[in-house]
Amino acid sequence: MMTASNPGQQDPSNNSEVSGSEEKQDVGGYFSSYNDLSVHQLMLKDRPRTLAYRKFFETNREAVKDKVVLDIGAGTGILSLFAAAAGAKKVYAVEASDVAFLCKEIVEENSMDEIIEVIHSPVEKIELPTKVDIIVSEWMGFYLLHESMLDSVIVARDKFLCSGGIMAPSHATIRMAPVDMTEHFQDRADEWSNIYGFDFSPVASAINRNEVVQPLVECLCPDVLRSEPKELLNLDLRTVTLEEVKKFTTSLEFCVPLETKIHGFACWFDVDFNVKVSEAKNDHESLMNFPSSISVNEKGDAKCDGLCSTNTTARSPIKQLEEAVSLRTGPKDPPTHWKQTVIFLPQTIAVGAGTNLTCRVTMSQDIGRNKRHYNITVALTNGTEEEEEEEDDSEDEGAESDTSTDHPVPCQCGSARCRLIAALVEKYDMEHEELGDEAELVEVEAEVDAARELDEAIENEGWPMDASTSTPSVDDG
Repeated sequence: MMTASNPGQQDPSNNSEVSGSEEKQDVGGYFSSYNDLSVHQLMLKDRPRTLAYRKFFETNREAVKDKVVLDIGAGTGILSLFAAAAGAKKVYAVEASDVAFLCKEIVEENSMDEIIEVIHSPVEKIELPTKVDIIVSEWMGFYLLHESMLDSVIVARDKFLCSGGIMAPSHATIRMAPVDMTEHFQDRADEWSNIYGFDFSPVASAINRNEVVQPLVECLCPDVLRSEPKELLNLDLRTVTLEEVKKFTTSLEFCVPLETKIHGFACWFDVDFNVKVSEAKNDHESLMNFPSSISVNEKGDAKCDGLCSTNTTARSPIKQLEEAVSLRTGPKDPPTHWKQTVIFLPQTIAVGAGTNLTCRVTMSQDIGRNKRHYNITVALTNGTEEEEEEEDDSEDEGAESDTSTDHPVPCQCGSARCRLIAALVEKYDMEHEELGDEAELVEVEAEVDAARELDEAIENEGWPMDASTSTPSVDDG
């Protein structure tokens, strides 16, 4: 399976007093990884991300005025500040990492401490004196679900959100498309082809082998897409359950219009902020609590003017925005720190013009080791059994039945059995540079026995017409 994971970064913090502060067990170092201020700098200066949330509060000031807001995973507190500036009566900024202490300092520095209460705790462990009207959170990870922070949002929603309350964002969608990464690999080959006059191409090959056995997080050029993206998963954050995000399987079919190579599939996500406000009032005074202007320079640094002013004579109301608020993270959108995630196939496949490429995708939380990580399985499928039999019987293609054991090893015929065997051979080549080493003899003999059992099973019972890929994990950057 193709699995993604988080690094455990450590960074001590100060000991300022924050509501709800306590000793906590940080499994896998998840919360402590957010003590690294460079992580928060990256997120704050991610303009598409931060400006989408700011636009949500600008657009929906009438829905926010005099309401109670819960900010889950508040970090340094920017979303809580947006909520308070939009007129929220009370904001609970919940942050499990020690950055909560810094968040409290920032809130006090901006004279928002009478509105914003910073709580240092996982949201699952807190109690609030009242229900909340709005839950806001930037919970999204790579390919949307990495980190499984959505679980915490769902738990908090079921516990704290009042009837008819607002989720921000309200909807989320994962999209997927096949990609041709030839240029990516060629650029690397060119880079290593001449090192001080010597050919270092083996280095490029080694890097490529290491790269394709795990998901690649990269900003992709739209040109690498080889089909229109398809919707892999759509979530309504107001109703989605924990079970629905624990595991799901979807079959997708892509029409590839031109002859190409396919190295794998790229994933990204979109989130939407849909709020229906009944009897919204254009209250002039309610608009005065929002900054009249927020300027952002080229470095992403923002300066807010008149953040808390109530001088109605010196202010003019900000016009209510009517367009929907969305955050897009695809190859054709402005780049974000999430980039896109490429899931490589065990072998590059050649696809003819007009081919329909079908795959089955499964994502599941890694409950056994770390539920914040997801296992991702992509299985290519060949359509109906009748179509597969026609392919096997085709003399023009020279194809043979999947149940045949006469194929060379490795074989490039493209059948499910041969794709699987080729993937195993490639994996063995990478993991065992010298299979004859005496120190590994026992393990190798076990693998050989397993391969023999596999061949016997293939001869006796045949082999299903799909192939899944299995790779180690990728670290969250």
